[in-house]
Amino acid sequence: MNLKQLQYFVKLAETEHYRKAAEELYITEPSLNRAIREMEKELGIQMFEKRGRNIFLNKYGRIFLPYITRSLQELEKGIQIMKAYTRPDQGNITLGFVYTMGYLTVPEMITQFQGIADNKDISFDFKQGTTTSLIRALKEETLDIVFCSAVENEPDVLFYPIAEEELVVVVPKGHPLSNRASVSLKELEPYPFISFTPSSGLYKKITGLLEDADCHPRVVCHIEEDNAMAGFVAMGYGVAIVPNFYTLQYYSLDRIPIADPIEARYLFMAVNRQANLLPVVERFRNFVLAHWHRSSI
Repeated sequence: MNLKQLQYFVKLAETEHYRKAAEELYITEPSLNRAIREMEKELGIQMFEKRGRNIFLNKYGRIFLPYITRSLQELEKGIQIMKAYTRPDQGNITLGFVYTMGYLTVPEMITQFQGIADNKDISFDFKQGTTTSLIRALKEETLDIVFCSAVENEPDVLFYPIAEEELVVVVPKGHPLSNRASVSLKELEPYPFISFTPSSGLYKKITGLLEDADCHPRVVCHIEEDNAMAGFVAMGYGVAIVPNFYTLQYYSLDRIPIADPIEARYLFMAVNRQANLLPVVERFRNFVLAHWHRSSI
């Protein structure tokens, strides 16, 4: 059974007239008759009956018709969606980003992009997570583009630096290190330390900074998300090193600059090298590269 036979069946069921159906389908009556007979033969049941010069859809045909109609409607809907995806000025982009980028960077980026008249019909679905989970989703092609930390040994992923993120020490209000103009990492060693989970892109960065400073604090827990970490610090559970993100100002903690010389921390746009990007995704990628890409690092 093929698509043409299904379309012929629906038209004949609508008209209950071979000549009229054939004319509307732009085929000959013998061709239509042959297609219906082959379809009935494959199903093993007759769905049209003759009554004099007329034909009628019998009870078996009436049972079968709504299933074919819904199937053809869904197929047409899918075709229209696929056609829409080939247009660069409309469609949907699935975008993933690490938690700290959801406060200002990504909202600002999306607002700028959709503020361009030709992009008004482009929509987004968002997913937040750790760098590890986002890169996995990118490679599985459930996300189109990801904003995260750079990851080593990922030859199928292209990383473009797009934003710099300052790291600071955070301590609860009234802590012995509070109100300091800056603090060296070695000074954190006596205090309970809250670490990011190993799946976070920051875990390796911060662990490396502490090792370089010969600082080996007692890790009391691992936390995935930045706001949760700030909450634990504010409650006096420990100290931490976090990105200096916007909502830290609302927690009962102090932010202290790091005195040690450290390399800048960058966040990246990650794109699957193996994926065939839809035109709408390419448009957004090119926008980011034109307006946010830091090519000098």
